[in-house]
Amino acid sequence: MHQSCFDRPIIIISAPRSGSTLLFELLSNSESLWTIGGESHAVIEKHKQLNITAKGFASNALDISDWDADIDQQLKADFEAALRDHQGKPYQKGLGPIRFLEKTPKNSLRIDFLDKLFPDARFIYLVRDPKENVASIMQAWRSGRFRTYPGLPGWGGDWSLLLPPGWQALKGKPLEQVACFQWCQANEHIMASLDKLPQERWHLVSYHDLVADPKGTTQKIVEFCQLPLDASLAERCEGKLPHSRYTVSAPKADKWLANYPAIAAIWPQTQACLHKVNQRLASRGISPLATELPPPPKDLPANKSTVEVSTPSRAKNKPEQANPQSTDSSSISYPNTARNAPCPCGSKLKYKACHGKLQ
Repeated sequence: MHQSCFDRPIIIISAPRSGSTLLFELLSNSESLWTIGGESHAVIEKHKQLNITAKGFASNALDISDWDADIDQQLKADFEAALRDHQGKPYQKGLGPIRFLEKTPKNSLRIDFLDKLFPDARFIYLVRDPKENVASIMQAWRSGRFRTYPGLPGWGGDWSLLLPPGWQALKGKPLEQVACFQWCQANEHIMASLDKLPQERWHLVSYHDLVADPKGTTQKIVEFCQLPLDASLAERCEGKLPHSRYTVSAPKADKWLANYPAIAAIWPQTQACLHKVNQRLASRGISPLATELPPPPKDLPANKSTVEVSTPSRAKNKPEQANPQSTDSSSISYPNTARNAPCPCGSKLKYKACHGKLQ
């Protein structure tokens, strides 16, 4: 039996485009933490029973029913083989137990499974204002860089980012509806799962606080995780944080206003979930997120319900739908996959014609 090296893994959970990469890259500077260098798509989804094809493309969700003793051992061995320290050096068994840092947005739908895999795990729940978050999800879809499921069966095009349960009902809907659904479902699943755990096992972080006060936010995180704020991490916290590797365009204040009509259209749908998020923020002494939209910008074009994107197949004046056919690079990769093997994403295409091509 494989002897696990993992001691209280630290798992960042959030909706997609909430700033989890920024937080992950910040904490990765800690001399006390080990990572696999990026997200865990390939580590988890190379196992057939955990791949989306095993569930008929229902969603990215995994729960306790997906766990067994064999997959427990295999996953821990796979994670251990990929571990690197803050300088990129591989893990050696003689080093003993280590603190593992993991971040993958799909984990918002997998907390129960991860809790079974790592019963002593600590979770960092990162929340972001839905105005900004939904707008960022929309931008990610448009960029074509985050296509997780090219040619998703039953969708009629490519799917980007997280695939929550119930996605089929969004077919043909405007992009803002899909982005809002992803934000709501990710946060609803996170909160439902965390409510089952003792409060001392999870920590809540506001994206606004992370950006405005990285040092103070990091200090609270390391105290929660029982880690030192070592020199390498403290140095990274000084001043403004650099852009994360998955930044689509340079951040700026109120960038979401470019999507004001779309955000206004979905704003009522965010309120139930936002109320729950704010309850948890208030309970931990963190400023709640705004529940009201500011007035529209004065230079907002009239009668524009969605933001147009240039796509050859889209007729003018039709709502923007969430199926851009970009050939830009995807953020998801499956290293060490043979070119002629089936793509691990479950598209039923060969790797060279799917994610291998995207890379």
